[in-house]
Amino acid sequence: MAMRFLRRLSRRIFCRSSALPAARPRHFAAVAMGLAAGLALLACLGEARAQTLNDRFAGATGKKGPMVVEANSVVYNDQAHSVTAEGDAQIYYQGKVLEADRVTYFKDTGRVLAEGSVKLTEPEGAVTHADKMELTGDFKQGFVDSVRADTKERTHISASRSEKIDSDTTVFHKGTYTACPSCAEHPERAPIWRLRAQKVIHKNNEQMLYYEGATFELYGLPIAYFPFLSMADPSVTRQSGFLPPRVFYKSTLGMGAGTPYFWVLSPNMDVTLTPAYLSRQGFLGEIEFRHRLENGYYYIQASGIHQQDDSAFAAQPWGSGNQTNRGEITSQGAIWLSQNWKFGWDVARVSDKWFLNDYGLPNPVLNGNFFRETSSTVYLNGQGDRGYFDLRGISFQGMANFDYQPQLAAVWPILDYNKAIDIAPEKTFGIGGQITIDANFTSSSASLASYQQVGAISLDDQYGLHPVCVNPLTGKSDYTPGSCLVRGIGGSYTSGTIQLSWQRKYIDPLGEVITPFAFMRANGNYLSYDTSGSATFGTDTIANSYQSNFFTHNNQLMGSVTPGVGVDWRYPILARTPIGALVIEPIGQIIARPNTQISNTIVNMDAQSLVFDDSNLFEWNKYSGYDRFETGVRANYGAQFTLDMNKNGYLNAMFGQSAQLAGTNSYATPDAANIGLESGLNTRMSDYVGRVTYTPNTNYTFVAKARFNEANWSLDRLDVGGHAHYGPLDLSAQFANYTQQPQIGYIYRREGLQLATRYDVLEHYFVSGSINFDLSRHYYYPAYLPTQQPIYSIATWGLGMGYNDDCTKLMINYINQISDNYGNPPVYTRNQTVLLTLDLRTLGDIKAPISLSPSQIQDGQRYN
Repeated sequence: MAMRFLRRLSRRIFCRSSALPAARPRHFAAVAMGLAAGLALLACLGEARAQTLNDRFAGATGKKGPMVVEANSVVYNDQAHSVTAEGDAQIYYQGKVLEADRVTYFKDTGRVLAEGSVKLTEPEGAVTHADKMELTGDFKQGFVDSVRADTKERTHISASRSEKIDSDTTVFHKGTYTACPSCAEHPERAPIWRLRAQKVIHKNNEQMLYYEGATFELYGLPIAYFPFLSMADPSVTRQSGFLPPRVFYKSTLGMGAGTPYFWVLSPNMDVTLTPAYLSRQGFLGEIEFRHRLENGYYYIQASGIHQQDDSAFAAQPWGSGNQTNRGEITSQGAIWLSQNWKFGWDVARVSDKWFLNDYGLPNPVLNGNFFRETSSTVYLNGQGDRGYFDLRGISFQGMANFDYQPQLAAVWPILDYNKAIDIAPEKTFGIGGQITIDANFTSSSASLASYQQVGAISLDDQYGLHPVCVNPLTGKSDYTPGSCLVRGIGGSYTSGTIQLSWQRKYIDPLGEVITPFAFMRANGNYLSYDTSGSATFGTDTIANSYQSNFFTHNNQLMGSVTPGVGVDWRYPILARTPIGALVIEPIGQIIARPNTQISNTIVNMDAQSLVFDDSNLFEWNKYSGYDRFETGVRANYGAQFTLDMNKNGYLNAMFGQSAQLAGTNSYATPDAANIGLESGLNTRMSDYVGRVTYTPNTNYTFVAKARFNEANWSLDRLDVGGHAHYGPLDLSAQFANYTQQPQIGYIYRREGLQLATRYDVLEHYFVSGSINFDLSRHYYYPAYLPTQQPIYSIATWGLGMGYNDDCTKLMINYINQISDNYGNPPVYTRNQTVLLTLDLRTLGDIKAPISLSPSQIQDGQRYN
């Protein structure tokens, strides 16, 4: 009766009809054996036999569970005491799926055998392929022939035979491991890289892979041999152990190598220790501690060395000289006090300004090896839907050879507050609009004042490093307004500003957008400059007492209140053209303020960057900080054009000008740093500014920004940039041309060109290159360079090539750049670096920077 019932089954057999429960994910090698043993449930095809086999499964696993079996045919052999499912057999059990051509359960021995195109899929996505799987009845031992396991982490293990020793240990004989997929068109080809070993032992409870007699192969060729090798299995994201080694070379350091050790202290805390040995300088130690909190994180990183050969580096103040003990420490952290409030810090300190560059150490706070200064800050930040609060302190440590530490200010506190408040018209007698509160309070201090000569920059005659002010006619010191600029205060300076503004936008029936606005700005400052500090370099002296030539007040509270009103008018006009929709928008703006008289003795610490272009044409105040503010009556006007050509791209252009209508032009009245002069705003009618942006599609972009002299239309400033992506070619270019501004220290026109490209040679192979041209050389060519020199120079250039796919990244980059190894007279060199980077997914990355010996530039002249 039972046999006739079995013969009627053609395709689908259900042992139970309840839903399949989800299984807890386990490692692929351990689950493969345990799940395959569940094939014993195939014997449940008869009621009595099903009960017997379920009991046997329960006895082996300690629990029962529903299972679904599918096969083209099922045969029960009374003589062999076996049950066989044949033809596209599929077993579903607790979220796992086993597929094979033939599955047999042997009742007497309790063994289960799956044969032919065996495929085991786990709930988390790991897949095991084999020609044959065999398990014992207790499910704790088994063998798999010709196995290939694909994990959810997209890694692959293959072996001629695998053996399950116990529930936690699996041995792969003659196994291979790789994170590279096999070639779909040529599966017989070796992957890009793999580890081949006599034995691969997987310890599931330890989450470790151990290799005995391992060889690392690249494109099937053996590269390195390891008698014993261990690594965390691919499912592990954090585990103690050694990381890939670092190797590097630099003439001042010698050959170097180090092996980081990653130590997991707890689930939210770890330490990385990196001892390294440099053949010329000795042992360099690095340590990084990381801690993840419930409401934030922080880390501390430090490195240091006791140098063996100080003579490798330039003498002070051009290099570290005989400084034997060198190092650095950095820390970064953020703690969220609530949803809107955060406390944090970015701190960086080095023993000397040359340390990080000399040793080529990466630094996450400083974002790279090449930088001009470090800044350390501690802050409290709060941000809501319409408000912003930031309180912080900042200190600076100079990294450029020109930097003199006593001249760098410490700034504490810096408080910024901004709040926007909407006003309901019905509650304010129809006024409505928006009120904005903008406040700032800043206090800074430095030991020594910072000066810069007007015109050509002059440096001290002892070291050729520190800016001084010298009369070019007499050759004597001249620290007076008109000949010298004050860039930084020696002493302390405190300033506070608060501005309350209102504006409301109206749109009339014609479509005109009219925005009236009004504001009240109050500013107060207290200057307490020092008159005693000084520094002498040869015959040149930098003294705080020279500040009295620039500032008529000291230890006095100064202040001003500036009200203002204005209106902004815009009239967008839409026109349909044969090539697309055109919007023409004329813009006019007028701002009226009292005619406040400004003295050139005003202190300017935070508004020394002023670039007049399209981005600030319609700003109420075009200065970059709080120490300066526009005065009098000023009009800003221009137009914006937008053409949407649908599939043919997008074109936008703006052009405009600013005019001082009445009162004192603040941009024509210099402060102690001459900010405003030669800015294009210092004449009654300003220079013309414009912008053009054209984007034909997502592959091409072109942007040009320019400023033209209002008197003769000569080009005073030009920035042009573009990016193109065409098939395998990616190209970007940027050109800049700025007129000379001798009153703020630029006596020659500045001009440069930057080109960068990448070409994908094949699907995963690419080459890249970049070059920066200094095109200004011909402006100072007659006075500073021999006649045989070219009229331009290459400041930086580099070449690279690489391979990149899902499992491997290999890159080789060469960089050649000018470096000012200062001396008196200065000597220029070209730093040349080769960086080799190999990143093998799941194994780690290896970086090998090699610094080539610099070659001296023959002209021996200082660039300006």
